[in-house]
Amino acid sequence: MVNAPNFMYRSKYDLAYGCFLLCGVSALVMGVAGAIPMDPGTAGVLGFLVAIPLALASLAALVVGVVLSLLLWRHWPLLLLSGMTVLFVAEIIAEVGPAAFYNAAPFLYGIGSLAICGIWFSVLRGKTFPVPSNE
Repeated sequence: MVNAPNFMYRSKYDLAYGCFLLCGVSALVMGVAGAIPMDPGTAGVLGFLVAIPLALASLAALVVGVVLSLLLWRHWPLLLLSGMTVLFVAEIIAEVGPAAFYNAAPFLYGIGSLAICGIWFSVLRGKTFPVPSNE
């Protein structure tokens, strides 16, 4: 039998980390797509079929992830992910700084968020919410 309160708390954390994971993967996909040279027709098809749906899903996940990280404010990796996300979005919108940093921002954010989410799902999740024994 699943411990209901423990499962509900863990599912909130899982949803928050999953949202940031989607944002990180999206940033990596967009960064790679922007770095690969391709003809305009291919870029248009990929933009229409991949980039637009991925951007819309990432935008929704970004809002849910940031709100959940603020609700679960005692867990500092979520606050770190939220801060990284806000800085990444600000960099993409404002294009502040050198072009090399602007081009590297999706890769830095993607790798950082994937690393933090990977640590959560592989290590911290089991330590934070241990599975009760059936004794």
